Amino acid sequence: MDNVTQSNSNCSVDTSVESVLVPSMYMASFLVSIPGNCLSIYVACLHVKRDNEIGIYLLNLSVVDILYTLTLPYWFMEYIIVIPNKALYNVLIIVMYSTMYLSPAFLCCISMNRYLAIVHPLRFFGLRTVRATILASSVCWTIQLMFHALLLHRQNFFSTFASSLVYVEVYPMKSTLFVEYIARFSAGFCLPLTLLLFCSHRIFKAIEGSITTVKKEKKKIAKLLFQLILVYVISFGPYQIVMLVRSLVEPGNCNFAQKTYTFYKVAFALTGLNCAADPIIYCLLCESAKCDISNFFMRMKINLQRLYAKF
Repeated sequence: MDNVTQSNSNCSVDTSVESVLVPSMYMASFLVSIPGNCLSIYVACLHVKRDNEIGIYLLNLSVVDILYTLTLPYWFMEYIIVIPNKALYNVLIIVMYSTMYLSPAFLCCISMNRYLAIVHPLRFFGLRTVRATILASSVCWTIQLMFHALLLHRQNFFSTFASSLVYVEVYPMKSTLFVEYIARFSAGFCLPLTLLLFCSHRIFKAIEGSITTVKKEKKKIAKLLFQLILVYVISFGPYQIVMLVRSLVEPGNCNFAQKTYTFYKVAFALTGLNCAADPIIYCLLCESAKCDISNFFMRMKINLQRLYAKF
């Protein structure tokens, strides 16, 4: 790609830094996320098979992360060649933004499930059944898809899907996007973060006061809760904050758009970190999941040895 991107408002932004750093971040997230989330789906299916309701949320989270990850090669390739396919671009944009907000939703569902199981083990049992988790997952998908369908309908986009672009970046940003990004920041970032902090705090307090939980296990759970919050903040915080600040300051300000452009692109690329980190946090740090994965590779090894012996 060229080192300068020209917008409709004749505001030029320098892309020399991001043209190397950002695609590298996309590829790193892709290479870690795909195998990690495939293993996560395998573990989730085992949980579902055992009638463990957490498997439903984990399965949805892994599917969402994989869908988001599958959009990354396109953004990577755009730094090498121009892909003149508007329909494909539109599909990937819709998938990307839908899954970007579905991932925090299912993270919250998992945290709420653990909060109810640990803090209120004898109450709200009806909210922790397989049926309830399927219903909650369906609600998350429905709300997110309906929200984006409404936005597209308001733009009269469905009738011109293959001939026009659903999203075009303009520098400086339009002032009409202010309300949208305030809503996205509040409902798409702050609300999930508040729920995650609340659940983590209450879980930690309940475990800290438990006499049946050993000290080593308490430290492990506390570390896991901290990692969950840290990954969420690092993955989504920079992008949401940059977009909020841009919507407040950038309209009509080309100089600000030029100064923040690289930060914006790097912050956006950081969102892929969440897809790579989720399976590590929820599977590879869980003893039962590690056991399931170990058994899976052991069976694969045995089957390959049997196949090799036949030849």
